[in-house]
Amino acid sequence: MKNIYIAIFAFVLVSCSLDPEPTTFLSDSNFYNTAEEANSAVLHSYQTMTFLDYLRPYLNIPTTASEETFPKEGEGLNIDQFEIFNVDDKNQNLEQFFRLSYIGLNRANTVIEKTEEVSYNKDLGNKFQGEGLFLRSWHHFMLVRLFGEVPLKTSAVDELSEVFGAENASIESIYNTIISDLNTAIDLLPIERVGGRADKVAAQALLSKVYITMASAKSTGSPRYEWVSSADTYYNLASQTASEVINNQSVYTFDPDLIHIYDVSTPEAFNGPEHIFFIPQDRSGLIEGEFSKLSKFFIPANAPSSSFLPDGTATHGGFGVYVTELPFLSSFNTNDRRRNELVIDELHDASGNIRWTPSGGESQPFSRKYIDPEFIGDNTSTHPFLLRYSDILLIYAEAQGPTTEGYNAVNRVRNRAGLVDLLPGLSVADFRDKIIEERSFELAFEGHRLYDLRRTNKIQSVLTGVYGKTITNSAYFFPIPAIEGELNN
Repeated sequence: MKNIYIAIFAFVLVSCSLDPEPTTFLSDSNFYNTAEEANSAVLHSYQTMTFLDYLRPYLNIPTTASEETFPKEGEGLNIDQFEIFNVDDKNQNLEQFFRLSYIGLNRANTVIEKTEEVSYNKDLGNKFQGEGLFLRSWHHFMLVRLFGEVPLKTSAVDELSEVFGAENASIESIYNTIISDLNTAIDLLPIERVGGRADKVAAQALLSKVYITMASAKSTGSPRYEWVSSADTYYNLASQTASEVINNQSVYTFDPDLIHIYDVSTPEAFNGPEHIFFIPQDRSGLIEGEFSKLSKFFIPANAPSSSFLPDGTATHGGFGVYVTELPFLSSFNTNDRRRNELVIDELHDASGNIRWTPSGGESQPFSRKYIDPEFIGDNTSTHPFLLRYSDILLIYAEAQGPTTEGYNAVNRVRNRAGLVDLLPGLSVADFRDKIIEERSFELAFEGHRLYDLRRTNKIQSVLTGVYGKTITNSAYFFPIPAIEGELNN
């Protein structure tokens, strides 16, 4: 196997420092002794996901590698490579995401190790350990879906020498570790809604995504999933785990108000019923990462700096990094509220006069999922939606197949969007294809589509058709950044 050097030393990251970019080693003996210190370490683990080197690639990669958008011409970090599926091992988006993911893994591993035995409240120690296991699973799952074989990290790095010569683990062993970690996390975690932190439901939701990925990849012959023993086994496990989220708890629920899902104007809306796990960002933050500029990535660069959506919601100008693909918008049903109300075709002034409409090229309709009417300058509270209830509801439908429960689940999503029930009597294969299609509409611009196309072996059939992409390489896995190997020499 190729040896990889995990470049966490760039932050001189160690297991027990709480500085955002730590520069010194601290003694374990003077930390983690109290619940307050352990909680700080857990928060430090979540913090990795607020760094720009994590946040921006998190959406840059799947949003421009799917049929949802193409990148603005001249945008940096080699983002154009994802649009044409000609991705090399010096891609800066991949370099940043790979590095930050391993920083996140190291912090999560530290939490796990330092909460195995605690002198404070045992239930609280279990909660902290469960959160560490969830975060370790999250990072491994993102890495294995992006790159395939990568180093598997299940212990914290205490000395710099420990990061040299890390070998890639098999995809199978990575998935086995993720499943084990999440099952343990489910046992340890309570159901407790705290915006931006994981609980039992978040672990169940993530595990259902792991199982559905394995099941569908095996069923459709997606590359490098031949090791999965049985598609039916993992469809059943995905159904059982998603059912725990859908049927056996009431803290997180289906939001009947489509627009409310994306409302971040108030703290109550920000942490609405659908939001199982997300990266918390607030317009009052002091630095980018604590606050978000995500809305500006979707709003076209020629949009007015101060304007209003057709419903009167205030908004601002944009960078226009993600340019919406018109064929994708045309694929929505004409009655679909997710196209008609969640995609913006015009902006108004305070009197209701039209100030902007798409003018072609890089000036196209854009998603309103990332609009904060209470923005402060460039600062917003918009954030990526990592795990939400409707995502898991559609996983449940896909795993169930064309049963009564499967149809009921998908029809809840369709009916909220203003659509009629899905055609009854579909075969298992046709029903699951319809669920994948429904996911493309429901979860548009939320960073899921690339992974759905990969796990269902649809990259070529979808992207080389009406979208005319020529897929040169990296359709199903991107290359591990070259710098990780070069630094090992």
